[in-house]
This record gives sequence, structure tokens and C-alpha cells, in this order.
Amino acid sequence: MEEDIVAREDAFQLGDLSTPESFMATIQAERECLETYLEYFEVIDRGRPNSGAAACFTEDTEVTYAMKGKPMVFNGRAEYLKFLDDSTAAYEMVTHILGQQFFAWKNGTPSLRTNVISWQWFLKNKDQGDMRPADFVTMGHANDEFTKVDGKWLISKRHVQPAAGITAIGTPAF
Repeated sequence: MEEDIVAREDAFQLGDLSTPESFMATIQAERECLETYLEYFEVIDRGRPNSGAAACFTEDTEVTYAMKGKPMVFNGRAEYLKFLDDSTAAYEMVTHILGQQFFAWKNGTPSLRTNVISWQWFLKNKDQGDMRPADFVTMGHANDEFTKVDGKWLISKRHVQPAAGITAIGTPAF
């Protein structure tokens, strides 16, 4: 069935739910986008090399991170990877809780809006043990736009901002 959907994808626009074919292709695309999105957090949360997380983004991605102070904009996968390497160097552990996922489509391009809670434990407090409360917790809104590259949906734009004002507990490491 997947081959049928891919073969006929040019006959309709993804995001159009008016026919069974376009509905199924849209649901399939959303699932693939969500898999990429979750893969990103799986890599970060498991402490795997950040290059695996950066691989979830297009080469020409644009990431705007507006959680603390002046918004930071990263142009391209390599620039974003450097940010990931620099920021995660302070972490002993990190985990993300994702909620309220919602897909929206505009002109055949999917975007995914979610709430993200980030729990962070810093290396500087490692001597307090693994079972301590998180050193920093923050909640934000993420909006990711996806582009299909070589058969895989990748994040082409990301914008992260606080959920409401500065929603945080603790002091950030950077």
C-alpha cells in the first residue's frame, strides 16, 4: 500500500483530507514526521552523539531558539550541531516530555506544534547522585516545519519559545 501512496502522491496535495488516498498519504507523512521528531529527542535524552540529533534536520535548516534572553538563530545543520555540542556538554542527564502534538499543513508542507518540558541535570552537581531533583526545568512551545529529503521527512525550520513568559525552575547551565 505504501508504494501505491508514493506512486500517486503527485496527484494530490499532502494535507488535503478530501479523498481516501490523500487522507492516507497525509497520515503516513505525519507519522514519518513524528518519527523524525521523536528520534531527535531519543538521541539527546540517551546521551548519544549529537550528530545523530542533527541528522534529523535538513542541511539548510533554520533553528530559532528563543528560550533565554535574545533569540539565537542557527543557519544550517553544522551550526546547529555546534550549538548542541556546546550546550549539552554541561549536562549529566537530560530528558524531554512532549505533549499536545498538533500537525498543520500549508501548501503541502507539514508543521508540528508541541509543548516540550526539558528536565536537566548538570555535571557540576553530579556528586549529589543520580536520584536528585533536576537542576533546571523549563517548558516551551516548539514549532517544526518538515521537508522530505531523499525519502525521509527532516526538520527544515524549528522555532522554540517559552510556553508562557519565562517558564522555568532553577538556573540554566549556559
